[in-house]
Amino acid sequence: MLRNCKMLAGAMVFGFGYLCGTWNAGMPQNLSAVQQQKPVEEISSDTLTAYQKFRKGSNDLSDSLAGESLQVSAVEGLNFFALSVGGIDAVRDLEEGRGVDPETLAAIYADRASPEISQHVDTDPQGRRRYKGTVIRMYSKERLKEVFQRRDQMEIRGARLGG
Repeated sequence: MLRNCKMLAGAMVFGFGYLCGTWNAGMPQNLSAVQQQKPVEEISSDTLTAYQKFRKGSNDLSDSLAGESLQVSAVEGLNFFALSVGGIDAVRDLEEGRGVDPETLAAIYADRASPEISQHVDTDPQGRRRYKGTVIRMYSKERLKEVFQRRDQMEIRGARLGG
């Protein structure tokens, strides 16, 4: 009798677990990203003016870094992450298959790679983007630390120059 009670209790626990698992009882609802950005039409004139100044400064910085062979972009438009860390040779990073900066990775997944790069980009069966057959990955943790350290050094040196 005691054995039957234990078996019945075990079956009830198993059944309850099965029901909870299939019914998702006690589990939070799936979360989905909600875009909470204002439409561009609602952005203030002051903010748009500041944005234009930022873009001009970013274009100047991009030209300067490219002139010193410190910046080679693999994406359409400006790579603000690369600019903020003193330039990145994203094309070389792709060619060497050692990972790319976060903005380059995001741009490639968003189909915003430059024409020279996009002609060599495809998708593998798992949905990962590849460049010339090599899966494109983000920089390693160590490499990210290096580029952020370079950003810090640029800020310090720029402040010494009066910037």
